[in-house]
Amino acid sequence: MSYAGADHVHWDQRDGRVAAVAAAVVFSFWVVEVVLPGVGAAQGVLADPATSFGRFLDGAHRVASILAVLAAALGLSLGARWSRRWLTVSWASMAVFGAASLTASLLPGPCVVSTDVACAAESLVEGLAGATVAQAVVAVVAMLASLLGVVSLAVSLRLHRKRSWIPVAAVAAVQTVVVVAVLVLAGRMLAADGSGAPGVTLGLLERAHLVTVALWLLSAGVLPGPWKRPPHDGRTAPGRV
Repeated sequence: MSYAGADHVHWDQRDGRVAAVAAAVVFSFWVVEVVLPGVGAAQGVLADPATSFGRFLDGAHRVASILAVLAAALGLSLGARWSRRWLTVSWASMAVFGAASLTASLLPGPCVVSTDVACAAESLVEGLAGATVAQAVVAVVAMLASLLGVVSLAVSLRLHRKRSWIPVAAVAAVQTVVVVAVLVLAGRMLAADGSGAPGVTLGLLERAHLVTVALWLLSAGVLPGPWKRPPHDGRTAPGRV
């Protein structure tokens, strides 16, 4: 963050890029669970809210959500222009993702990870204290927004002939498979009135989704393309999207 005067704060691209990378790192904090005794991927939910790790992860995801919103706001104001439609969609999707993730983390309920749709579904069918339909719905919105964000980023990079579109498209493809699988399995669990627990499969899928989210945010932060302003001050050039 650079300062243009004693009482004026000037934001630049570096702030947005750092925010996106920091959000990616914080959304990856769940990996700490693999080294904690009694915690692991064999459980359906990502963390027990009654544990110190659960409370840590809850706070970490709130911070990551705020960082994602900040990165998106700076991306829209400093990087994208309306002539670059797909990039604008990507930044807007990141803003929705961050806002939905933050909202879900503030709602009452036993789920400490805001995008954990499996936990939200299981909490509903088991009638756990604080479980609400709103948390499940907002978690789904966050998940779909992240998917739209990474897909539109890959499309934007491809249309602007950036070689980086290939790894981003790979992340988008994996996230698409994971999101569809999570939503289908969570829907089946709800339809079965809780007779099927999330178990290992949904637990692993939720973790895989967080990996793709982190890779998307990391890509948005480190790749130079999303932060380059188009020429002619936002006027649409032939062939631009």
